[in-house]
Amino acid sequence: MLELYASTLIDELMADGGIDAVVAARKQLGNLIEYFYSHAELGEFADDTAYTSEQRSQVVRKVLEGSEPALISVIGVMVERGEFKRLPKVKNLFNDKIVEKLNTTVVEVTTRVPLDDHLREVIKKKAAAELGTDIVLDERIDENMLGGIIMNARGKRIDASMRTMLANARGVLKEN
Repeated sequence: MLELYASTLIDELMADGGIDAVVAARKQLGNLIEYFYSHAELGEFADDTAYTSEQRSQVVRKVLEGSEPALISVIGVMVERGEFKRLPKVKNLFNDKIVEKLNTTVVEVTTRVPLDDHLREVIKKKAAAELGTDIVLDERIDENMLGGIIMNARGKRIDASMRTMLANARGVLKEN
């Protein structure tokens, strides 16, 4: 069933808005999971059989207002069926389906300042050569970073942030 949720979600998103909708929903899905983890009572409510499936679905759909319509629909069905707890697994399958169905990898790139066009293209070319797929960047700005770059894709992380480089240098100095 989880495969069906992920496949339906990607198919609907591609039909409605293409790769941009897929990337937007991917980000929304990650934010939603974080939100429900930080608001445990809402996550518990989503699977609480003391309420009707329609009541649970209505509340979750209200929380999701402004999200991609296909995402709202799929999560609404999951809530109605009492499968909301399985959303993180659906997210992982969804990420796999992006690669499988679209031959595309979404690379999360976090920097202190926005990327310029040249650096964006360098990152895309290097990631495409490494991963063997088309690349879409999900750019994030973190003003708390000192500088550098952090990239995540398919469970791999490259941390070339200033904080990490300074911590590594500190470790080397302590050893000597």
